[in-house]
Amino acid sequence: MFNRDELILVGSKNYCINIAKLEFDKDNFVINKMHHINPNNKIMLHSCLLNENILYILDSFNNMVIKYNIDNNEYLECYTGKDPRHICKCLDYLYITNFESDSISIIDADTCILTGTVTVGVKPHDILANDSNTKLYIACYEENEILEYDINNSEKKYLNIDGKPMHLILFNNCLFVLSYLVNDVISTEINIINLETYVVEETYFIKEITTNFVYDEDTNNLFVLAIESGTVYSVNLTSKQIKKQIHLNGYLEDISVSEQYLYVVNSSRNYISIIDKFSIKQIENIYLDFTPLYIKTL
Repeated sequence: MFNRDELILVGSKNYCINIAKLEFDKDNFVINKMHHINPNNKIMLHSCLLNENILYILDSFNNMVIKYNIDNNEYLECYTGKDPRHICKCLDYLYITNFESDSISIIDADTCILTGTVTVGVKPHDILANDSNTKLYIACYEENEILEYDINNSEKKYLNIDGKPMHLILFNNCLFVLSYLVNDVISTEINIINLETYVVEETYFIKEITTNFVYDEDTNNLFVLAIESGTVYSVNLTSKQIKKQIHLNGYLEDISVSEQYLYVVNSSRNYISIIDKFSIKQIENIYLDFTPLYIKTL
């Protein structure tokens, strides 16, 4: 029997954005709600953010953020810089990285109106705000560095790393950085940076390209998605080892974690894999009639 998780899925089909809410019915996942948005003739979704009942979805093709209310099915649009990649919410504002504009857009989260732009490093990708909502951390892909940006006084501090940073996680004043090492073959490096000392405390290597990762406090694991083999890697931060792997095949796009399970989006095969996060065993797949891209647990 599953825990009573509720899931929000964002995907695409026939140039429409599909938003589905998955809930339980007699111990099985069913789609309780399905909504469609068709803002343009062509879309390219890159990421999304769920904040209470509001979804913020980035469309890199049309250079915009879409604010979608899950409860009443209403949405607003706002143009960003070129090729928006990732988004975070800090107090009343959204901060969005623009990969081809070398900037972040600042947008009022309520009205969805652009209020400012800040120039940052070359090709910013991921972005996070710290728990006190005072600083942003931005992965500057082309410059092999993380930018720490103080929201209050606009001060910038640069943290150099070995690889090209792609994705970030913040937990307990530590910054987890997933980056690419680009030589003859692209591989993945994960650095754990202490944000009090700005020292890299641990480094882990995975010998293939990865798409995303998530941290689970219960198991003290980083769960990492690999592109080439369709593998979920489990990096245990207590033993400091890659503890276990599970092979799912297909293109693993996104991952979310709940009290009991990992939910892994397989965009090439149109299903969600449910994995027990403690035993790291696959439970079942949820098949969909659209291409899933991103998943959030409520």
